[in-house]
Amino acid sequence: MPPRFRKSSADAPSGYFAWEAAGLRWLREASTALRRLVRGAGPGGRGALPMSVPGVPPLLVDAFGARWWLDTDGLGSPVAERVRALWARAEVPERAGGDTDVLPFTLGREDEAVLIAGARYRIGDDALPYAVSRALTVASLERRMGDCLLLHAAGLARPDGTTLALVAASGTGKTTSARVLGRSFGYVSDETVAIEDDLSVRAHPKPLSIVVDPASPHDKEERSPDELGLLVAPDALRLGGVVVLDRDPAAGEPSLTPLSLVEAAVAVVPQTSALLRMPDPMGALARALTAGGGPWRLTYAEIDRCRDLLVHALDAVRDEPATWEVEAGDGGVDERPEACAPPALDPSTVLGRAPFRHALHAEGSTLVLVGTVPMALPGMASTLWRAAQAPRRLADLTEAAVAGHGRHPRAAEVVAETAAGLVASGAFVVLA
Repeated sequence: MPPRFRKSSADAPSGYFAWEAAGLRWLREASTALRRLVRGAGPGGRGALPMSVPGVPPLLVDAFGARWWLDTDGLGSPVAERVRALWARAEVPERAGGDTDVLPFTLGREDEAVLIAGARYRIGDDALPYAVSRALTVASLERRMGDCLLLHAAGLARPDGTTLALVAASGTGKTTSARVLGRSFGYVSDETVAIEDDLSVRAHPKPLSIVVDPASPHDKEERSPDELGLLVAPDALRLGGVVVLDRDPAAGEPSLTPLSLVEAAVAVVPQTSALLRMPDPMGALARALTAGGGPWRLTYAEIDRCRDLLVHALDAVRDEPATWEVEAGDGGVDERPEACAPPALDPSTVLGRAPFRHALHAEGSTLVLVGTVPMALPGMASTLWRAAQAPRRLADLTEAAVAGHGRHPRAAEVVAETAAGLVASGAFVVLA
């Protein structure tokens, strides 16, 4: 293992989420098998060292707080050694007094199939490391869902443990950012950043999944952070900021711009895993987004030109503490209603909120989760939505708008247009 926060030596050991492609059927099968494993159906039982053919002992690895006995002995050489080398950065020591929360994650062979945690895959040895990375990550997500905020993000840390989460959708720059900037910052993850309630961060220093052929983005090769010369992050990590990545090949000089809390939340909610399983999802999200001086948007063409901007993000401190309010709904609906044409409204029309799950209010704007999709309501739309906590006539909503924004000669017209837009988008319903 290389020294803390130094480049490793040349002879160091190698090596809401959507499915990355419909063709990865094996990943869905793995999730089903691994759910059974997490519930205790796997061999060896919870916390037990899995049985294996005598040989190399299993590797104890930690994936953002989910600990596993990674048993490669059944694969045979040389692929077993390759998988162990790829996961060497995630190896952790056993706790004093023993580990009671470690589950087995066993790899092996049966006939012509590869076994990954009890699921069978017809893949070659060249595809096995990526399959293991995906399956182990999915299994770890299953175990941590609802316990912490899980961001689809790359993680980079400086020597004091202050960590940036670089949030982006699949295939839009996370791994490249980790691979390039991990030579200047400690490598935390290229895929998942887990944030606890106290804003401590759990590392997931998995092998980096690198696209081999841009024309085939799901064909990936696993490279270990040691092979790539990435720095080792400190053990104790704390969130220092959230940055939304915006890769634009046409961008000139890279720019780092502040985001409002609601604007950032709208961008980040789709890049979370099982957010709604958390007891206070909007509060947890707001605390993370306002950590340090964030949230930020980084617009760039080449990530290697962004190091100084990210140092600035890590150094930034808010002038005043961020404030927000959260509101729980009635559970809402599973899907956001389809948009419709704005209706004609008159002052006597009675309007109310459509069913929603959660809302976040900050800086004069509101984020509403109608179904599972975040809806941003800025300015006047936020005022009307908040005023309609109980059904209100359009004329009453106009009075609330005047009270909040001041008198305007076109107040009734502006309120009517805004309310019609809220109905058309599915945030409001016409009651009478």
